[in-house]
Amino acid sequence: MDTDLLVDDRIEDGEKLIRQLIRDQFEVGVAFWVKVNEDGLWYLYIASSSVDAMKMGEALHKVYAALNKIPACSITPMDITLLTSTDPITQTAIALRDRHPSREPKRHRGLRLGNLATEELCIYPRLFPLKVRELADGRWEVLISEFDDLWFKCDSEEDARTIAAARVLESEALGRSKSREELAVELKKTADVMEKYRMSFGSRFLRRRAQEARQ
Repeated sequence: MDTDLLVDDRIEDGEKLIRQLIRDQFEVGVAFWVKVNEDGLWYLYIASSSVDAMKMGEALHKVYAALNKIPACSITPMDITLLTSTDPITQTAIALRDRHPSREPKRHRGLRLGNLATEELCIYPRLFPLKVRELADGRWEVLISEFDDLWFKCDSEEDARTIAAARVLESEALGRSKSREELAVELKKTADVMEKYRMSFGSRFLRRRAQEARQ
C-alpha cells in the first residue's frame, strides 16, 4: 500500500486521538506524523508536558486508554512515540508549526526536527482547551482571554473544565468526529454549563450546533 495514502487515511484518526487526549486532561503540546525515509512507514509523535510529570509507562497507559475510545481506529500503539515537552524534537516541531500556522494538518518535506531527520512530516494545527486553575478558596477559574490575562470564576472544577473544552468541542462539531447523537449530547451539556454562568453567546452557538448534529 502507498505510504502516502496510508497516512492520509490516518490523519483523521490522529486528530480524533488528539481531541480525546485533551478531553482526558492529557496536555498535547504538538503532534505530527513522520516518515524518516522514502520507503519508510509513518509514525505519530505526540509531545506533552504530561510526559514530564509522570513516568513514561503511565503516560503511555493514558494514551492507549484514549486510543481504545476511538472506534475502528487505524492507529496502533506501535505507531505512537511520546516526547517530553523539553525534547529538542518537540521544540523544533512547535516552532515550525507556529511559524507556518494552518487550520489543517500541514505537510513539509526534507526537514530536520532536533536530531530527527525526516523525509516528510505532517504537523497538526494547534488545538487545545482553555487553561484552568484552582483558587485558594477551592473555586476554579478559566482563562477566557490570554492576551489580557482575563480569568472567569466557576463553582467547580467540572464546570471549569467543561467550559475550557468548549473550543475543542466546537471543532468536533465542525468536523463531526463523533456520532451525531453523542456530539449533540456533549454540545447541549456544555451549553447548559455556559448558560449557568450567563455566557449567552457561547451557549446559543453550541445549542445551534447540537440541533445541527441531530439533523
